[in-house]
Amino acid sequence: MISPAMTRNRYDPKPLPQTFNGRFRAFLFSLGISLLCAIVGAGIIWSAFDEAGLEAALMIFFGLWPLLVSGLFIYLSFYFTWRLTLLPDKIVIRFPLHQQEIPVAALASLRLLTFKSNRSPQTTQVLALTLADGRSHRISQQEMPIPIPELLEMMVHHYQLNLGYEKEAEQVHHTAFGAGSRRPFTHYLNGESRVTVQSLDDICQWLQTCDYVRDIELFNQRDVWQHPGEFETRRKGDCEDHALWAWRKLRELNIPAEFVVGRLEWGDVGEGAHAWVAFEENGRSYILESTHKKQLIYPAEILQSRYHPWFSVDAASQTYRFVPVAAHSVNGER
Repeated sequence: MISPAMTRNRYDPKPLPQTFNGRFRAFLFSLGISLLCAIVGAGIIWSAFDEAGLEAALMIFFGLWPLLVSGLFIYLSFYFTWRLTLLPDKIVIRFPLHQQEIPVAALASLRLLTFKSNRSPQTTQVLALTLADGRSHRISQQEMPIPIPELLEMMVHHYQLNLGYEKEAEQVHHTAFGAGSRRPFTHYLNGESRVTVQSLDDICQWLQTCDYVRDIELFNQRDVWQHPGEFETRRKGDCEDHALWAWRKLRELNIPAEFVVGRLEWGDVGEGAHAWVAFEENGRSYILESTHKKQLIYPAEILQSRYHPWFSVDAASQTYRFVPVAAHSVNGER
């Protein structure tokens, strides 16, 4: 992961209107499956006419199933997103036989959903558009030539939506947190740690004596997560090394805290993947930015527009996924 000073190309929005053509191969695949099932079903039923009695009835029964599957895929192909056009005042979704127009004023929320399949390790992302009247429409990554998160970002920018996150408890494997996350999180909460702390001030003061050093410079590897004990010995590391140590020390103080990974936007210097600590004290939420040495603790509401969480884990090793949700603000302001 990177420090706030590392830069990355920022999203450069283009003016509306913008049009995106659906993936034609997915549409042809749906029609191909429909045709294949129809041929199989028709062949079975045709052969049933050469039989009689119960055997003919069974063949007709089993021949109807491929025809039903064929009809299902034809139905799905009719609702395949053929073309998506973003206009200043509405969103136009063109299907093979019809189109749907969604006024921006009627748009209640956008949600970025992630679905897993038991047959494939890959996940599928879907953008769910919910209207004020309760209706909804989903646009799958399989239908779009651009990444679904980029499409969400475009809509947030052009339609002046507020972007927030809903935290959902989910079993997220530790390897999803980063390339350097090779051990369960209990590994970082156990084992030797020689630095003792009595307060939040102690945590901040000790971290201010440590240096931010990229993994490629320290280990000649792209991403390495140090155990807090190793970090105490070196007093050098990148964002997750600082954050893992702070997370463990907050746990030792019995302060509810979570280790968080996500995307950080830090002023004009850039953005990128990052790790930080979120904690609560006296009923208020805070962010501990352990690599920003001048000031480490900020009220969460001050930085929430810059910190975009992906996953987190609490002291009990319960993991969470953050679902991006965009909506119009109540007072009409961003």
